Amino acid sequence: MSTETKFRPAITRGFGSEERPVARTLWDRDSRPTARSLTERGNHDPDNQQVDYKRYYDEGYFKLELEKLWLKTWLFACREEDIPKVGDRVPLEVGPLSFFIVRSKEDEFHAFYNSCLHRGTALCAKLESSGSIRCPYHGWEWNNDGSLKFIPSHWDFVAMTRASGSLREVKVARWGGFVFINADPNCAPLTEALQVIPEHFQTFDPQNRYTAARFRKLVLANWKIAQEAFMESYHLYATHPEAVPYNGDSQTQYDIWSNEAGHVGRNATPSAVPSMHASSSATPHLAAEVYMAGMQGWHYPKEPLPKLDPQADPRVQAARWHREVWERAYGRPSPLADAEMIDSLLYFFFPHSTFWLSESLPFTYQFTPHASDPNKSYFEVRMLLPWPKGQPRPPSSPAIEISPEERVQDKAPGFNILGYVFDQDMSNMPLIQKGCRAADPARHHSQLGRYQEFIVQYWNALFDKYLSA
Repeated sequence: MSTETKFRPAITRGFGSEERPVARTLWDRDSRPTARSLTERGNHDPDNQQVDYKRYYDEGYFKLELEKLWLKTWLFACREEDIPKVGDRVPLEVGPLSFFIVRSKEDEFHAFYNSCLHRGTALCAKLESSGSIRCPYHGWEWNNDGSLKFIPSHWDFVAMTRASGSLREVKVARWGGFVFINADPNCAPLTEALQVIPEHFQTFDPQNRYTAARFRKLVLANWKIAQEAFMESYHLYATHPEAVPYNGDSQTQYDIWSNEAGHVGRNATPSAVPSMHASSSATPHLAAEVYMAGMQGWHYPKEPLPKLDPQADPRVQAARWHREVWERAYGRPSPLADAEMIDSLLYFFFPHSTFWLSESLPFTYQFTPHASDPNKSYFEVRMLLPWPKGQPRPPSSPAIEISPEERVQDKAPGFNILGYVFDQDMSNMPLIQKGCRAADPARHHSQLGRYQEFIVQYWNALFDKYLSA
């Protein structure tokens, strides 16, 4: 996992035209100075165009992931506002692995293996709060910092002392209101693993946002298949055809930052510009109008739409309108660049989480395996919004559980029209899982694009590296 910059110059990095430019050209036209997040390029080009399908269903691969991936990497566990009071705790399930995170003091968090030291009973089954951690089976009890508090009939457990009886802890670190855990005692610090993310998200200020809506869907596909669906915009053309006239999927920029401590991939798709796949009737001005209408219907239903100046840059006008209505809604100025207001900038943090640097789509994703079946997984989405200046932080929205048969648009109304978009993505999942199993044994692998599937390439190379370590 070298930190050496590695580029392959022969790669075509996006496909655009003078009227429908690639992302970097559009960003140079922003009405504000180009943000640091948009000027920095990744330091690595992968070259891993064929991926063996067995990793998506093989039991042996699934078991290796549990041992060599999930216990060795930084995992996004929860948000600070999920457990706002001292004594609040919440579990994190990763396949059959289970941990829980506790707010032990006003500004202190601990995380533990979710297992009683007596006979293994899970100590945290749901979001709950207490002045101590008490096993429901025999009443063994710990303080919220994990130190031993009480054992009934302690005289019969002489090996369990104050020194030896603490709960088994895993590392905890925080950034931007997010809480991460790592079971590897020798792991690199989270700040090093996140690489460019904290700096790029500085003006987005995730610390001062809250979970306004949230769902967790059981997906009939392996967790890697579910994650890969969002690592590229290439699927827009077939899966989300109605978005092609106002999203530049072929003009997307992909970047990867990699070092010994961690790995970050970015899928940056411009909005308010037609795709190169769109017909000639899809003009930049029409794309900007459709974008604003979408934002009005979803976020700002009381805000009127402006009439665009045909002589001015339509993306700049769309970003200006979005910034103005955002500032009215939240009572503060927005420091974000035009692209950060309107584009889809997805940052993938290895191995399983995604953070959107986008005021239009302020989401986070978590992808986790099913407890026993590698053909199933969980896809969890949060919408992170600021709140009006001078008002208290709203409570965190609980996760709405959605079965494979249920639709996001029906069960999670807080996502509005985006629920329909998620349902489009989810409709592909069982077909991909089935097709991977059904592939010709003599050609049992994918054939990935040289550029548009950069992140898919690299994540799978990393999986192989971790699992063979």
